[in-house]
Amino acid sequence: MRGTHATFLVYAVLTGSLVATGSVRAIAQEREAVRPDLSGRWQLNRELSENAQTKLDRMQSSQGGGHGPGRHGGLGALFGGGRNKQMEEARDLVLNAPASLVLTQDGDRIVLTGSEGRLRTLTANDRKEKVNGRDVRTKWDKNHLVSEISVGDVKVTDTYERSANAPQLIVTTKMGMSGHQVSVRRVYDAERPR
Repeated sequence: MRGTHATFLVYAVLTGSLVATGSVRAIAQEREAVRPDLSGRWQLNRELSENAQTKLDRMQSSQGGGHGPGRHGGLGALFGGGRNKQMEEARDLVLNAPASLVLTQDGDRIVLTGSEGRLRTLTANDRKEKVNGRDVRTKWDKNHLVSEISVGDVKVTDTYERSANAPQLIVTTKMGMSGHQVSVRRVYDAERPR
């Protein structure tokens, strides 16, 4: 009787492990299926996109202006008054979006190639990695690809999503620093095959 009971317990444990493993795989496959395919050749639609310079200027004026060094702490440096290389780098990330980009996607690996030839390879595993010398953390958040770049004390977050209504890629760039944030929405149209 003891041998039968022990055999049953081993069988139950193994069966439970296989069911749990199968459930984990099913959840992973379901999660994979939810992810949109962002791949394609994309062209910036300037008419539908927000102007980053205008938004930065508006944020600066709402904070009381100030292009001089030291004005409004880090904010003065952010808007061109300071000589802080990290601030300039973060500002450039917001202002200088590529006019076109090619995006390829293979599971959690995403490769972005901008019109200027700059290449970024991201891994959507929610772990910090070095990309072009910067700390980057990329993950899937439902049907959005979210990539957060740390530039000193400034966080620049790019969110990529497919439009539900048109063959478009929506890229929203947010920059946050010292309790202030600016967000710029850009629309990229799918390039038509030639």
